Amino acid sequence: MCDPAVRRRSARTADESKKPPSTADELRAKYDTDATGPVGGANGPRFDGPEPVQPCTRINLAHHVVVFAAIAYSLVTHGCPSLGVVAFMLWYADAYTAVLHAALDRPGCLDVKILHGAARGFQAHHDYPLASTHGRGCYRMICDTQRIQTITIVSALVFGRWNVATFQICLMKLLFSAYGGATGHFYAHGGAKPRGPAIKLAQKCHMLLPPKHHVGGHHAPPHDKNFGIFNGLSNYALNPFLGAPMNPPLGVLLAAWAALSLFDVAVVERCVGPVGEVVGRGVATALELARSSVSM
Repeated sequence: MCDPAVRRRSARTADESKKPPSTADELRAKYDTDATGPVGGANGPRFDGPEPVQPCTRINLAHHVVVFAAIAYSLVTHGCPSLGVVAFMLWYADAYTAVLHAALDRPGCLDVKILHGAARGFQAHHDYPLASTHGRGCYRMICDTQRIQTITIVSALVFGRWNVATFQICLMKLLFSAYGGATGHFYAHGGAKPRGPAIKLAQKCHMLLPPKHHVGGHHAPPHDKNFGIFNGLSNYALNPFLGAPMNPPLGVLLAAWAALSLFDVAVVERCVGPVGEVVGRGVATALELARSSVSM
């Protein structure tokens, strides 16, 4: 018979082997054993590994529960926002991730104390793409967005007009930019990992970030295009402004991101009514002209 102590040690070893890697060395060894190819660049990786994985907390879970409870409440009590607003937020949410991504990818951002960790994570991701996505897990990547979600919520409360439109637009930004951005980026690095038909269809329709668009675009040196990580829809318009040929200074990118973070929900909410009225009048005029031409 086997010694019980031996069995306990064997069981403990088996359990430890099932745990996800947490240190930079473990992540690099498991997911990105060769970072000197096209992703790492001709001179090899610039970093010694991806950021270590920090454990998720109950505070993260409580935050997610509150956000999705608010989304359910909004849908039940106020219904869906207009199709035009949803379409704009699908584009804008990706643009927001693009501006932040472009700033964090700049080497100078490593010298900004409050952004150093995020900047290092984004820049090391170029050298260790799988270790910093599948090595972390989709849920951990979502939890990493909680601070930016908090900024969005507080800014909406301070600068918004506390109405239904503000509530809905704030929730859409959280859902698309934070949850959608983390999920889209995670599955864009799916590789041979099973993604499922729903994820593949969403990527094909640009509702989530297509792998070829991201890996074949942004991850090709010098990493100066396709910064949007939710669905990639904004990249076609923003590439000339965030990368070559303009290459705006880091200060401009950070100022733009700060302004968007503070005021975007309030500005969009104030534009919904007037723009909706203009579009409504335009549609009514077009229908009236169509009826007049049919009756002639």
